[in-house]
Order: sequence, then C-alpha cells, then structure tokens
Amino acid sequence: MTLDDVASLVLASAAAARAFAPDVRAGMRRLLRAGVRLGAESLIAQHQPAVRPDAAQLDEAGGSR
Repeated sequence: MTLDDVASLVLASAAAARAFAPDVRAGMRRLLRAGVRLGAESLIAQHQPAVRPDAAQLDEAGGSR
C-alpha cells in the first residue's frame, strides 16, 4: 500500500464520516428519546399511589380532625 493509497483512504473515510454524521446523530437522538419514553412509561406503570394511614379525614360536620 503506497502513501497515495493511504491518503486516498483517509480522505474517503473523512468524507464518509462527514456525510453520514448528521444521520448517525439523528438516529442516536431518536433511540435515546425512545428509551426515555419507554422508561417513563414503565415507571408510571409501576407507580402505585401511596395511602397514608394518618391522612386527614373529615368528621361528620365537614371539618377535619
């Protein structure tokens, strides 16, 4: 492999990286957004409202204790 071949390979690789970088970046962002969305959905599905035994209750007159 000569120096011209190496230089051509480096230039071609740099051009390909520059051409495809925006697509790769957009794809990674899309994957991350999907992961965040799925993670949030699973957290919401697992969340159960906490019931406090000492929660304020209304008495018969409509006031709290």
